[in-house]
Amino acid sequence: MIYKNNSSKIVATYILPIGVTIFLTGLCIIESRSSYHSLLYLFIALPSLFITITNPSLFFKSLQSHAFKLVVLLLVFATVSTLWSGDTSESLRYIRYNINILLFILAFIYIQNSHENLLIKILLSSAAAWAVFGAIELFNFYFIQKHALSARIIGSGSLTNTLLTSHVYGAFAALLANYILIQRMSIFRLAVLLVTFLVILIFIIQTHSRTPLIGLSAVLIALLLKYRNKQAVYFLVFLVTLTATYLIFNLELLTQRGFSYRPEIWGLALENIINKPILGHGLGSQMSLYIPSLGIAFSDSHNIHIGLVYDLGLLGLSLWLITLFTLFKLYRQHHNNHLIATGLSILIFGFFAGMTEGGGFFTRPKEVWFLTWLPIAILISTEINLIKYKENVN
Repeated sequence: MIYKNNSSKIVATYILPIGVTIFLTGLCIIESRSSYHSLLYLFIALPSLFITITNPSLFFKSLQSHAFKLVVLLLVFATVSTLWSGDTSESLRYIRYNINILLFILAFIYIQNSHENLLIKILLSSAAAWAVFGAIELFNFYFIQKHALSARIIGSGSLTNTLLTSHVYGAFAALLANYILIQRMSIFRLAVLLVTFLVILIFIIQTHSRTPLIGLSAVLIALLLKYRNKQAVYFLVFLVTLTATYLIFNLELLTQRGFSYRPEIWGLALENIINKPILGHGLGSQMSLYIPSLGIAFSDSHNIHIGLVYDLGLLGLSLWLITLFTLFKLYRQHHNNHLIATGLSILIFGFFAGMTEGGGFFTRPKEVWFLTWLPIAILISTEINLIKYKENVN
């Protein structure tokens, strides 16, 4: 895939990488969410739209990816579902959200088309940034402000929720765990990455959130099954020892909150799903799940998978599962590609961490994107780059 004009190539080479870096690091740096979103529109949405308009052949060639076609179909179906949501006034908002999701994925495609080795550098640099800001926040929260270790840390920038914060840190932990195990590197670089991973892991632990630990465990089990070598075993033993040590001294902190009414919320959501099982209630429909013992009505299912079925029904769930299966099949075909392996590790983490994640898939850029659209964008853009390489060879 070749750009028809220099301006498109300049945008893909210089502007979009800035935008992706802002997306990856902005939440822990930028204190205003509105400023964060504005910068993403300026450095991702508009540049991607410009390249798509000036080089439409790049978009159509991207449709050679089965996963990309499935994502486009899912976004179209989600947009159409607003027609039966009961609130058609929200349709324009969700159309804008879904277009932004598509442009976000296209940004990764265009970056890889311009410079295939740049994306992994952006991802690793962003992980380092989260580790640095995490270390600063840990020091400030526990040593300067003198909070007890039992206090749950939230994070810097515009982060406001410990669980959502832990999901972002968890995505980068999955990225680093995968990279450490599959890449050969110098002792110095390995040491730097291990320290970066350790800081991120400590931050996750200090959020006292449990599902990120489950998600990371799933990732590590998958990596151990794939890379059955001494490096993988040593890495896993180190993490198990560290986690076990923490649990011995902090088990009560992790268990005293129980299940936070998750089973009750999920049960009520499933009862609502039964009313409209095929097409769902439609994107933008108002969910109200009342827990009598609390006297509170929850507006989301606290599970992105159940939330997807509520909004888009079994048809939407089928599209989502087929997309996941297609991406896993892609990994089976190209498991030695480090970006494919990285994308799948984050996707595995997101699948499990999303089991307690509130909200839905189809939103403005926020924490849930690190569980869903980020790994999907990595996988699809890498697949399209591999298709391009194969065509050039032939």
